[in-house]
Amino acid sequence: MPPMAKVALLLVACCAFAQTSHDSILKPLKFRNIGPAVMGGRVDDFAVVENDPRVFYVGTAAGGVLKTTNGGTTWEHVFDEVGAPSIGDVTLAPSNPAIVYVGTGEANNRQSSSWGNGVYKSSDAGKTWKHLGLKESRQVFPGYQISEARFPGLFA
Repeated sequence: MPPMAKVALLLVACCAFAQTSHDSILKPLKFRNIGPAVMGGRVDDFAVVENDPRVFYVGTAAGGVLKTTNGGTTWEHVFDEVGAPSIGDVTLAPSNPAIVYVGTGEANNRQSSSWGNGVYKSSDAGKTWKHLGLKESRQVFPGYQISEARFPGLFA
């Protein structure tokens, strides 16, 4: 057998073996959502619990609000039932980090995100949400500081 044929045969054998070994290694792995990048690709805002920085919320362009309680190792979608996946602002009440405000509608709206429909409040760390108003606002900008002090009466 000519030397070049031996080299070609060796390369084919190596490639076949490599493909088999990769398949056996990768086959047991399952796709899973590891955070907001899979849902929307863009993060619009963070809200961190100051006395426990392992707990924070992430508002995404088109994936809603996610919460972690272990510094980002695992994530939970806490805003899916609301029906407004585009987030512009996430803020925690300084007096109580279980009170979370979410302003819907990303400020950098694109074809991949939808309009928002106002401001929501959770009094139980993201378990349930109440619509507070500003339904026709379409966008709430990050850093706008949604709070009872800024908008007295709106959050009653």
